[in-house]
Amino acid sequence: MPNSLAPVFTAILLAGALIAGATQQPAWTVLILAGFAIVANALSPSACAARAAQGKTLAKALPTMVVNQLIWVNLVFLVGFGAAWLFGGPIIAAPIWLPIAVSALGLAGALVTSAKG
Repeated sequence: MPNSLAPVFTAILLAGALIAGATQQPAWTVLILAGFAIVANALSPSACAARAAQGKTLAKALPTMVVNQLIWVNLVFLVGFGAAWLFGGPIIAAPIWLPIAVSALGLAGALVTSAKG
């Protein structure tokens, strides 16, 4: 069951990036949210199994993981930002802590499921 919850918490983590884009938060929030995604991915049991199957250690896989998570979080951020841009302003009026809190909630859930898995 923990493995079935992992994608849910990843989606919650990425929802924070979508909210950040929709509220037109500064671009540096992408780095914080990508950091959360990197930690969640580094500790994910399925990602650990995939690295082991490829014969990679975390240190060898980390550069690719960082780039991958930056791309995904930035893409989701830009989807929200593009929608806000089309509407001429923020779609959601929210403070900067809200998308970070949503992503932190996704990270916490991912950490709990990885500890149980």
